[in-house]
Amino acid sequence: MTKSAAEAIAEGLHIPFQIAQLHSALSTQAKAIISRHGDLNLAQWRIVRLVALDIANTTTAVRKGAGIDKSQFSKMLGVLEDKGYLKLRPFEEDKRQHLIELTEKGRTSHDRLGPVLEARQEHLVSALTADEQATVLKAIKLLSEAAQKTDFPDAYVIPEDE
Repeated sequence: MTKSAAEAIAEGLHIPFQIAQLHSALSTQAKAIISRHGDLNLAQWRIVRLVALDIANTTTAVRKGAGIDKSQFSKMLGVLEDKGYLKLRPFEEDKRQHLIELTEKGRTSHDRLGPVLEARQEHLVSALTADEQATVLKAIKLLSEAAQKTDFPDAYVIPEDE
């Protein structure tokens, strides 16, 4: 008999596994919502969202903010530009980058989908008390910092000749 996610968590699955499961569920939910409102995928939406909210507008800042690797990001920008969602302009301060500007189509898409995803955000947040929300945000910050470390002693290493 397969255990429920709650049972598996209660039995001590590691935190990264639990976070990966939550990430998968949230991504699936977001993809379902986004697909009902146009032809953007989740990563493309994140790019549009960051630029629309003036959080970032240079290629490096948007790529890092969206958490997309360089080669995929470059392809996505090309697709978004071809579909008419954005325009790229040279960035005079740093010739290695471009400025990203939303077109009218990009702004319209953001204005249409943004409120739907804000309602989703409210739904998710309403599952937690104010104290729980603060705890989750603090835990995410601390885990993000802890995730920077990569050098750990090997607990047990099998010799290569075995």
